[in-house]
Amino acid sequence: MFLSVFKESSGEWSMRRVLAFLFGLASIGCGIASLILKSGWQTVACAFGVPGAISILLLFFTTWTDVSAVVNAVKGK
Repeated sequence: MFLSVFKESSGEWSMRRVLAFLFGLASIGCGIASLILKSGWQTVACAFGVPGAISILLLFFTTWTDVSAVVNAVKGK
């Protein structure tokens, strides 16, 4: 199911994954809107880049949590 992507292994919703998805959508929407409004390249870059960077950062921390859990399991902690 599509919504299971946003859930942790325990079944709870992952706020980081949901926010990363929303910021990803915002990146696309803001970028296209700035292109339609014929903004300068700096504005277009910020409209695509800022929400996109936040999205990648949130996904990185979600992945980092999973990676650290695997490393701790291997080390026996």
